[in-house]
Amino acid sequence: MSLLEKVCPLCNALQPVEKKCPHCGKIMLDGGPLNNYLGPYSPYMEAQSLPFQSEAYCIHLLYCPDCDYDRQEILALVDM
Repeated sequence: MSLLEKVCPLCNALQPVEKKCPHCGKIMLDGGPLNNYLGPYSPYMEAQSLPFQSEAYCIHLLYCPDCDYDRQEILALVDM
């Protein structure tokens, strides 16, 4: 019997970023999971339960290297 673990496809390099910037059309880059920016020791958030932590999804910051546009992308975790 195998145990499945849910993992983020971007954090674990299982899929590339394929989103295009809505402003200039270039491929956006992955800036990493949002909890890297707003973790429990961040001066911007309380150390309580963070709204972007879940066992079902991972939120990444995507950004455009050409025009500096950025957005949050919610990714469903996949079984490994």
